[in-house]
Amino acid sequence: MPNQNDSLDPLGVKGLSDSVRIATERCLDGAAAFLSRVCLPALEEFGLALRDRVSAWRARNATKMLSVANDILDSTQPGTQDKIHPRLVLAAIEEASWTEDEVVHRMWAGLLASATSPDGQSDENLIFLNLLKQLSSLQVKVLAFSVERATKYDVGGSLPFADAFFLKAEELSSAVGCSDLQRLDRELDHLRELGLIGHEAGGGLVAGTDNVDLTPTALALHFYVRAQGSKLSPVEYWRLQPQPEAETTETA
Repeated sequence: MPNQNDSLDPLGVKGLSDSVRIATERCLDGAAAFLSRVCLPALEEFGLALRDRVSAWRARNATKMLSVANDILDSTQPGTQDKIHPRLVLAAIEEASWTEDEVVHRMWAGLLASATSPDGQSDENLIFLNLLKQLSSLQVKVLAFSVERATKYDVGGSLPFADAFFLKAEELSSAVGCSDLQRLDRELDHLRELGLIGHEAGGGLVAGTDNVDLTPTALALHFYVRAQGSKLSPVEYWRLQPQPEAETTETA
């Protein structure tokens, strides 16, 4: 009969993420086997202890994220009795448990807090959860910088729109703390492929120049607002004004 203490389950989700748990345990078993093969016998104990350490580390990360989500919910929906679809809760716990990055944790927490519904059956935020799980911590910083700095409008029907937002690569590098231009190029390409940045099908470093197209898409605007824990539309969240009509010049 399996030992009930083999895995840590402080959040009450035992059995709901078995594939990830099994894969993790196999890796840890392999680590223990390697240490016992190539190290002194006493070091085998380190391999055996590694399993519990990783479990505890993930549990701490998940707990921190859920605590932030609770604070956001208290702030945005005080006293609410609404629920969150279990699929979304489990997805957020699973992903957030693998990082200690507080900015990323806050985004997971915000997406949970904005996922409430009266019957707890709404999976509306699933698209945003799936986006976030594909982002590196650097991409999260870049996207936040893009959304916060861009000029945004209401283009009618409460639909948001961001003006073209270009800046120098050096300015972006300084803002997000990454001096590796090659990495920035890759990260921007991925954000473009996810449909989160790009003006008129552009996005990223502009070939032959030191400019960056960091224009956030409408999807990015929605994503950002939900990740703040808000259920408002971007137009309501920022109180966006209608886009001014383009000026025309008459020619003789």
